[in-house]
Amino acid sequence: MDLSRFHAVFVEEAAEHIENLENGLLQLEKTPDDSELLNDIFRSAHTIKGSSGTVGLPDISRFTHVMEELLDDLRNKALTLHRDMINALLEAVDMIKEMIAAVGDKTEFEFARCEPLMERIRALQGKQTPETAPALEKNAATANGHEGQLFLISFVPSPDLFRQGCDPAKLLDELAELGSIESIQADTNAVPPLVELNPETLYLSWQIKLRTSLDKEAVQDVFVFVEDDCSIEITPLLTPQQEIPLLGKLLTEEGIVSEEDVRKALTKQKKLGEILVSQGKTSQAEISKVLEKQGVQKAESFKKAVSSSIRVDLNKLDNLVNLVGEMVITQSMFQQVMAEWQQGSANGFGHATERTDRLFSQLQRIGKDIQEGTMALRMLPVGEVFQRFSRLVRELATSKGKDIELVISGEDTELDKGVLEKVTDPLVHLIRNAVDHGIESTEERTAAGKPARSTVFLRAYQLGDAVYIEVEDDGRGLDRDRIIAKALSNGVINSEAGLSEDEICNLIFLPGFSTADKITDISGRGVGMDVVKRNIEALKGSVQLRTRKGHGTTVSIRLPLTLAIIDGLAASIGDEVFIIPIASVVESLRPAQHVVHTVEEQGELVNVRGEYIPLIRLSRALEIPGKQQNPWEGIVVVTHYQNRKYGLMVDELLGEQQVVLKNLGSATPKVQDISGGTIMGDGRVALVLDVAGIVQMAHV
Repeated sequence: MDLSRFHAVFVEEAAEHIENLENGLLQLEKTPDDSELLNDIFRSAHTIKGSSGTVGLPDISRFTHVMEELLDDLRNKALTLHRDMINALLEAVDMIKEMIAAVGDKTEFEFARCEPLMERIRALQGKQTPETAPALEKNAATANGHEGQLFLISFVPSPDLFRQGCDPAKLLDELAELGSIESIQADTNAVPPLVELNPETLYLSWQIKLRTSLDKEAVQDVFVFVEDDCSIEITPLLTPQQEIPLLGKLLTEEGIVSEEDVRKALTKQKKLGEILVSQGKTSQAEISKVLEKQGVQKAESFKKAVSSSIRVDLNKLDNLVNLVGEMVITQSMFQQVMAEWQQGSANGFGHATERTDRLFSQLQRIGKDIQEGTMALRMLPVGEVFQRFSRLVRELATSKGKDIELVISGEDTELDKGVLEKVTDPLVHLIRNAVDHGIESTEERTAAGKPARSTVFLRAYQLGDAVYIEVEDDGRGLDRDRIIAKALSNGVINSEAGLSEDEICNLIFLPGFSTADKITDISGRGVGMDVVKRNIEALKGSVQLRTRKGHGTTVSIRLPLTLAIIDGLAASIGDEVFIIPIASVVESLRPAQHVVHTVEEQGELVNVRGEYIPLIRLSRALEIPGKQQNPWEGIVVVTHYQNRKYGLMVDELLGEQQVVLKNLGSATPKVQDISGGTIMGDGRVALVLDVAGIVQMAHV
């Protein structure tokens, strides 16, 4: 039976368990006494092991079994959790990710790479490690005359095993993968006469002799999904002494090394990086950098393997199905009205028209609800991305010798899947900078009267039509004088005169700008903050920075909920039509002449109920001739940006409508005050204005 057709389903389901494993282990490190959390972690590992074996992926099952054994010892209080265990288990999760990614990519994974880690995990349990690791090598050794443990297995399956979807032949195949089956005998005494035989009932049982270098628990795990309904007895028949090479025996006899040292050495294989360093071909620093890139590529490979689908709340789907049902009913009603209209007299014309108008309004409402429901399917909680950073902060803090805690809030805030995927890299840059540059060393913090443990806050919240993501640290903050000195030395500025605090801080977003004294393996090359700003702006978002020297820094990212459909206010300027995003609009008005004021060298202001608002004439800002020259003859649309209000003057308003936002394409140069385009109902193309860009260009 070809089980590869189930692999795609396995990859998708395993992704959720991998996430539970990683997040659970990081949380377990903080709360080692949480038995329920440990049970959840064990269940995820157990599920991966069982399901991988079921779909014909024995390598994943075999490796996860070793991880599961350690977790089981922790559950049974046979071992006490410590940091080395967490490190080994997290590395095991990474290894499983690679194996699953290989399944998704339909490529081969070299299982021998797992052996050193499996040995470490067994050593943490205090168990004797199986020698010369890969299973295929063990089986070959057994076949060549080397002895292993011999087990007698009595397997009496449930008569209903077939009905439960289990195939006993697959279980026997899994046993064969553990070693060498020396004999197998089927008991057919329970098989009835042919006329009484039910093809869905299992009548056979087996006696199996299996030789393997694995322990009894590994053999027992083959039957983990059927042991509740079947009779299974596993009896060890002998315990052999594993052969070691002559050189190892001589070294042991001479007392130079212990037998345990020899057995461990037999499983050792020098890593490629270590070989190249020992040969003087490269340095350890270069190897570390390449290993980091390798880790990123592995993570990307795993993400690609599982990112082709999306988990959807069943309530969202039910709502969408109900809306489609409403639409079908309304369509039938509309057809009935049209039929009556065609058959009726002129006296019924007015009544039919009234019913048609109602049905059109109903269809319009349903269409909008379907649109919103469809967009909701793409909305995912940001927690799916945020949880990844717990591991990142842990590893970066360890490498820098700092005690840092990551505090996450707002995990349930939802964002469009496309936006969420693209915001990950900027957040990585921000967190790495916070750990490396923002947070002081433990000695510095103690000397400054701060707690030795520092904190990085990662939070998200929705405000209006936007989602805000903030990365805050309680570190040293930005050094204003240092930034100015670096900007002067680089020729970025000629003088600090006239620069506001915000403008000085925003210098760090310039390409190549860095105040780091030295380049580290984490940051300091000046290629982070400009990437952050560029990537966020590509998502129609913005980045703001706040800092207090000695207290910390906060970087705030503003992102749109979705990039596809927006509510807009259509306005005309001359013969052109523009769309102002309704989320940026406060109100619209036609001001009286006496409330419009001109401030010398400062532009124009409009007094709106006692509040003076800067006025921007869009005809001038966009260099388009307008029909109205005075604000009191046109319309002023009051908008907001960064907690301030701005008035945009247009000729007239055409109404509110939903528009599908389209990218203008690479052939069109990027314009700061235009965020995209859309097609109007009459076929005309209208440009969608970027209020933030207009304000920045107008310098008000």
